[in-house]
Order: sequence, then C-alpha cells, then structure tokens
Amino acid sequence: MINPGGLLTARGFARFYTPLAATSLLLTATNPILAAALARSADPVTALAGYSVAFAVCGVLYAPLFVMQQVAAARLLAEASFSPVRRFAYPVGAVMSAAGALIAFTGAGDLVFGRVVGVGPGVLNEAVRAMQLLWPVPVLTAVRAAHQGRLVAGHRTFPIAAATGGRTGVLALVSFALLATGGGAWVGAAAFTGGLIVETLVVMWSRTPGLRLERGDCEADRENVARFSAPLMVNVLLWWATPLIINAVLARTADPDPALAAFGVVEAMAWFVAAPVGQLQHAGIALVECSETHRRVRGWGAIVALSMMAVLLVLSVPAIRGPVLHHVFALDAGLVALAGAALPIAAAYPLLYAIRQYYQGLFVRSGRTGVVGAGAVLRVASLVAAALAVRTTDLSGAVPGVGLAVFGLTVEGAFLVLYSQREVMPELRASRAAAVNPEAFEGVT
Repeated sequence: MINPGGLLTARGFARFYTPLAATSLLLTATNPILAAALARSADPVTALAGYSVAFAVCGVLYAPLFVMQQVAAARLLAEASFSPVRRFAYPVGAVMSAAGALIAFTGAGDLVFGRVVGVGPGVLNEAVRAMQLLWPVPVLTAVRAAHQGRLVAGHRTFPIAAATGGRTGVLALVSFALLATGGGAWVGAAAFTGGLIVETLVVMWSRTPGLRLERGDCEADRENVARFSAPLMVNVLLWWATPLIINAVLARTADPDPALAAFGVVEAMAWFVAAPVGQLQHAGIALVECSETHRRVRGWGAIVALSMMAVLLVLSVPAIRGPVLHHVFALDAGLVALAGAALPIAAAYPLLYAIRQYYQGLFVRSGRTGVVGAGAVLRVASLVAAALAVRTTDLSGAVPGVGLAVFGLTVEGAFLVLYSQREVMPELRASRAAAVNPEAFEGVT
C-alpha cells in the first residue's frame, strides 16, 4: 500500500513530479529559442513561416518514433529483450528519414509544401532549405528513444536529463551563431538537428550496469513489437499532425505569411509555459490506485495547470505581451499585434493539455489504450470540421490557428473525462491503494 506520508502527500507528489516538469521545460525550450533566433533573420517573417511549415511536416515523420521509449522500457521491465526493439525502431526511422529526404531533394517538396500545405513561393523555398537539414531527424529520434527506454528501465534517468540539457545548449549556441549568415529557416533546422545528434550520442553511450538486455526464450520476447507499438504511434502521429493541419488553414487566409509567423511564435511561447503539465500522464499511470488517490493527484495536477494558465494570462496583458514579443522574439509592431491577439486564447492550453494527459494516463493504466486513440481521432476530426467553417470567416493572424487548437483539445478532453466516468471510475472506487514503482518513469531519480 502507498505510504500516506510519502507519495500521497503534496510533498511526495512534488518529489515525484518536479523532475518530470523540468525535463519537459528543457524540451519545449527548443521552440522559443529557435523562434527568438529566427525572428532576428534578415527576413524574419519568411524565416519563421518557412521553419514552422518544415518542422510541422518533419514532426509528422518523426513523432511516431517517440513511443519507442515506452516500448523499450516496457519490454525490458517485463524481462524481454532489447534487440527486437532496435530491429523494429531503426528501420522504421530510416524509412521515415528517406521520406524526408525525398521531400527535401526532389519535386515532392513542391507538392507537399506548395500544394498540400499551400504556402507561397518565398515560404516554400525556405521550407525546402530547412527540410534539407531536418531529414535525418526521424532516424535519430528512433535511436534516441530506444536508448532512452533502456535507461528508464535501468533506472538511470540522469543521463536522459543531461542529454536533454546538452541538446538545448547546443541548439541555442548554433542558432544564434549562424545568424551572422543572415539567418533563414535553415538556421533553425541546422540547430535542431545538431542538438539532436548530441542528445542521441549521449544516451547511446550511457551504460545501464546490472540491466540484462538480452533474455532467453520467454513469453514477452514472442510479443510482436510492431503490433504493440502501432496504437501508440497512431496517437502520437495524430497529435503532431495538428500543427500541420492548422498551418494548412492559415496558409489559405488572406495574409498567410504573417499569420504563419505569428502562430509559430504563439505556439512556441504557449507550449513552453504549458510544458510542466505534459507529464501528468505519468502521474495518472504511476500514482492513481483508487478513487482517493485519483482525487488527490487530480487536485495537485489542477494546481500545476492553473498556475501555468495564470502565467500565460499575465503574459497576455497588453502592457506585458508587447515588450515580451518585441524584445524576446524581435517582432515588429504588425506581428506583435497578430500574435498578441491570440495569446489570451492560448492561455487555455495548460488546463486543456493537463486534462488530456492525466486522463490518458488513467486509460493506459487500466489497459484501455483504444480509448486514447479514439480521443485523438475525435480531436483531429472535430478540428478539421471546425477548420472548414473557419475558412468562410474573415479571421486573420494567429487567432484562427490557436482557436482551432483549443477547440480540438476541448473536444478530446470532454470525451476522455466523460468516458472515464463509465469505464475507469467504477474500478477506482472499488480498488484499494496498492504499491507502485514510480522510478520506472522518466525523470524520477
């Protein structure tokens, strides 16, 4: 049984959750750093818009490979072998990188960026240049995620945090150093790929003493890794497809380039502030054993989410957002107005994201991962339907993009909460608190 003086106190929750929140902040610091650097390019609007579009396409290619961390950790903790994960992850990453290379170096780039996304010639050229440096990202992500899972299973989370910090530092140095060339979307791509290479090498070289990576014949080793990974990959793929869908909508507005640039800045700023709630999924999996622990963890998670929401609301005040957007991101008055108008709407991100992550954790804990996938499908479907309606309005700037994101998260969150009342809560009310092992989750040391 969980010690009531340990994990189920506010202090215990803080000890569990603070390292996770710090890891998320380091990861999401990437976006505002790159946005701040690209905004200082010779042509900031085109650079920001071009990188935003290229990264959205690249994200669709590499995001499904994130789940290799969960797959590797789960198999090793179940005393299965590590090699099947590598044999699956590495080739899939290579195929995704090959697709990125086709977009970067062939006419497929014109098709994807020009026709599918719908950007103009200037942004298209910037996006293609960025993609020529981003195409290795999927295979690097596959390697990194697999070895992160190995480290998690070996309870060695410090190298993961160190690698993330190293990536962020390299990314910042490279992005601002390359501005001497005049900048452009390719600067952001070079910095992102360079930082990811450093992170991947660190986790690959980190050892896991005492963890047996290869096992004899056992039931877990006969599990089909592809079948195990597929539902998780679909969920992540749909999440990363969202900015691509929104970019396609903004690219068809009356003044697309400033709208894309402003949306990229708002997303970078808002998701950085919302990052601490991103690990609530782990809290839902590791800490919730009955209705009482559910009530406590949900309450503490709400405090984190509402605190981050308050930060964004303060940053949305005109007297504050103007100087922040101008000095941090070097935006001109026009882009400050377009981005600033969307910030109050983006203040809903932390709360909606917290609901999504926490309730997804409850469903994963109960073994109902299909509900998680269904929620993601519903979110994307509702977002696309709303996008068709937005196209008939006169909305401009970043407001329609942020509004679509908020609408999709609201629909998904409502679905998860309502469905949990029928599927999860009866089990939690009937359960007694049982012992958990929080050290199996990334960020806990």
